[in-house]
Amino acid sequence: MNKKSKFWPWLLAWLILVILSCYVRLYPLRSHMWDDAHEQATLLVVYNIKQTFLKQIVSQAPGMPPALADHLADEKLNETMHNENQKVMDMIDRVTVSLANQPGAGPQKIYLLESDPYDFYNLTENIVNKGRIADVIKGSKYFNPLMCAPFGAWQPFTLHPYWGFVIYKFLGLFNPNIPLMTAVAYTPLFTYALIIIAFLWVCRVLNYSLPASFTGALFLIMAPINLKRGALGWFRTDPYNILFPLLLLGCLFLALRPSSKKEGYIWAVVFGLTLAVYALFWQGWGLLFFMGIACALGASLYNFFIKKDKAHARQNLLFIAIFVGTTLLIVSMCFSFQDFFILFKEGFGELRKFTHRGLDLWPNLFMAVGELKKTSLGSISTLGSNTTPEGSPSNWGDLIFMMLAFGGWFCSLRIALQNFRQARAIDTLILSIFLFVTMALSLNGERFILFATIPLSVLAATAVNRFISLKSVGLPLAGILIALTLFNANRDIRTILTPIFNSTWDEALTKIKTDSPDDSIVNTWWAPGHFIKAIAHRSVPFDGASLDQGAVGYWMANMFLSQDENQARGILRMLNASGNKPAEYLVKCGLKLSDATTLLLAIASENKTQAAQTLKGIITDDQIQTLLSMTHDKIPHSYVLVYTELVDANLMIAFTGHWNIKKIEDINSSPEMLKNVPKRNSQEFVDFLWETMGGPPKYSDALPLLGKNNNLLLFRDNLAVDLNTMDAKIESPQYGVGQPLSVFYLKDGQVVEHVNPDGNLNYAVELYQEDGQYVARLMDRALANSMIMKLYYFDGQGLQYFKPLILSKDLTGRTRVKVFEVRY
Repeated sequence: MNKKSKFWPWLLAWLILVILSCYVRLYPLRSHMWDDAHEQATLLVVYNIKQTFLKQIVSQAPGMPPALADHLADEKLNETMHNENQKVMDMIDRVTVSLANQPGAGPQKIYLLESDPYDFYNLTENIVNKGRIADVIKGSKYFNPLMCAPFGAWQPFTLHPYWGFVIYKFLGLFNPNIPLMTAVAYTPLFTYALIIIAFLWVCRVLNYSLPASFTGALFLIMAPINLKRGALGWFRTDPYNILFPLLLLGCLFLALRPSSKKEGYIWAVVFGLTLAVYALFWQGWGLLFFMGIACALGASLYNFFIKKDKAHARQNLLFIAIFVGTTLLIVSMCFSFQDFFILFKEGFGELRKFTHRGLDLWPNLFMAVGELKKTSLGSISTLGSNTTPEGSPSNWGDLIFMMLAFGGWFCSLRIALQNFRQARAIDTLILSIFLFVTMALSLNGERFILFATIPLSVLAATAVNRFISLKSVGLPLAGILIALTLFNANRDIRTILTPIFNSTWDEALTKIKTDSPDDSIVNTWWAPGHFIKAIAHRSVPFDGASLDQGAVGYWMANMFLSQDENQARGILRMLNASGNKPAEYLVKCGLKLSDATTLLLAIASENKTQAAQTLKGIITDDQIQTLLSMTHDKIPHSYVLVYTELVDANLMIAFTGHWNIKKIEDINSSPEMLKNVPKRNSQEFVDFLWETMGGPPKYSDALPLLGKNNNLLLFRDNLAVDLNTMDAKIESPQYGVGQPLSVFYLKDGQVVEHVNPDGNLNYAVELYQEDGQYVARLMDRALANSMIMKLYYFDGQGLQYFKPLILSKDLTGRTRVKVFEVRY
């Protein structure tokens, strides 16, 4: 009876935590984030706010030109959206719910967040249809034919899609017609229910009180980074990087403390078993492998030198042998003996590629991934929150949590230092190792901050466990902390989620699936690659799981930046027929990589006869025929997809396409030049790379039309374009005073360039129409004349070999997806 009475409060605490976790994580559902109603509400709220400002401006200055008044209203609107974001979002949420609940409104749509979840969704779909994640599975690898087109790629086996399949079957018991995507979107909610159990178990191992354990668990599940990477729709592996480290942390406490040999050995086996299962969910499991070794070595040294307990020191060392042996055995049983070492090598390769910023011959695509960019202690202190109170250096709620966690750590250290021989000293040692390693890892990328939330939450529970004994103030303080955590979580969840996929993407990709041959290759940047594989079921040259394909990124970027559609078509023909093999072949023939890429770009715009003539004298006739069989003979089914985010963030396209292979070859061959290369994870290193490429391109925001005086178009920033002469002038503090070099515009169905004879500003004007209104952008002349701008801003008009298949946008105009068929 006594055990039951102690158990039920913990069960109740778990249930409350699960309810709170689900409530906050279901925000996308509560806010109808993916519904058309949300877009309609956004338009309606923004329109009403703007009209309010417009009326005020017109009443104060009745004679003001309408276009100028509209521009000033836009500026006030943007200011309001920035300064009163929470109020605006409240209004949008209320209007969304009102629209969604109107009679005739369809069922709510549920999509997945960001891109990577669609990769796992595709694998789960394979399990539903075929009973396994892939047709071909060998050892710890499966073959994905839709990756790295045209060859496909071997990928590490993972149990994550099977967990999603289990949840799909479970939810199917209650709703037999539940869509697979909807079902797997709930996966993180179920995983966090397990995480809460794991955390409460760790707290029980540490003998923490229930209020302290509850508070620490709440900190963990409501940390902004964990909300972002564990909300409804986040069908990725991130929650396992909390669940399994928590389980392993508890095993370490029980295995390395003073205990009987039998108990120590049992927990060593459990640690190894848990680590082996972890390896089947995430490639970076090697981190916990070495953290386990570090903790065991630390405990052994502590027992040997401090406690003078040689027997226990040997037991700690034996822990390493037992858990390594167990992990090896389990992995060998699942796959093979060799696969243990393959998984181990890949695990550290996974961590290295996330943090490495090497000076490679091919572009390093990982440098562009936002979640992997170097972070600061300030950003770590906010735990991934995007919400910062006005005038505050950080998010105060998260700062309080950080101070509480480090207070718990200092308290533990003080107790341990007072008595080196107590059992609690081992716990403090283990937590300290976890804290230092995870905090250091967090500096290498945003996604790794979630690792740090584990020891921080345990240490916060440590602090609460200390002051909870102060009966007069302990419980009230804990209550205040709980309330503050819930307030912060409810606020943070509204700003940290990034819903990219919507009905516009869904419709466009579904049309690709129905209107293109099965063996088609969709060419775009890596980010939407998983969308294309999962929804359109078409191959892509690279995606978020193949960012090591720097060569593919180089060719794709050069296709987008090409000034000549013949060259762009030739690059795609080579890339979709043979990948990077032509460049590899030329290097085998004795050419430097820089010479090989220059040569391939030159022959891309030529027919086979012209290319053979260009190659003559550089390589042998037999080598010419072999090369041309890869670049010119095969005719693939190719499509090009451009979208808003790709064009707006064209900086990475320029960074990759202008990669100076020749300069990097020179640097790598010169020890003196290598000494001057900045540290590879610094901003100076990025600046150094830009310097080798001639600097980043110029690209302005959209300049809206303010008015029209006869044939003179007047844009923001005092840009004027004469429609009769197509001359442009500007007087802007930001963009200079004078005349741009040229204006690119649409004339008789062709994109043409008008060169300003007196142009003195080293950029061009891109003049196009959006929803019937003229818009201007300022950019480098080469960028203005590039394929990506012609495809996106002019819908491919005037191009001979790129024909529109899909031109779609959402209600707000913020998402535009355009697909073109490539004709050879």
